[in-house]
Amino acid sequence: MSDFQGILAIIMIFGMPVFIVGIVAYFRAKDRAETQKTVRMAIEKGQTLPPEFLESLQKTGTLKEKTPERDIRSGLILIAVAGGLCVLDFMHGDFMFGGLSGVAAIPGFIGVALLIMGIVGKRKA
Repeated sequence: MSDFQGILAIIMIFGMPVFIVGIVAYFRAKDRAETQKTVRMAIEKGQTLPPEFLESLQKTGTLKEKTPERDIRSGLILIAVAGGLCVLDFMHGDFMFGGLSGVAAIPGFIGVALLIMGIVGKRKA
């Protein structure tokens, strides 16, 4: 029975992210289809579309612009993730900057870099 549980755990670990991304993609596609249907019906009825609505359609799906505030926020989140991994490693009882603490260094250093970029960007602006 333990082999089945191991295989099930591996399937869950790799399958859940795929499942979550699939659900997000499905609902985005459904939302786009509804928007296109609404626009098509408005055009068929001869209604004019306001410029604000057309601008909002163009902005949908585009990446948000990078700002120093976004860098600071992302940096703080990554530092918090690294801190959480370190605390988890400490609670496990073998806190010696190995294991999870070593893995925590990756998001930690990326977070510190983003934090520095955000602070420098704010000072320039």
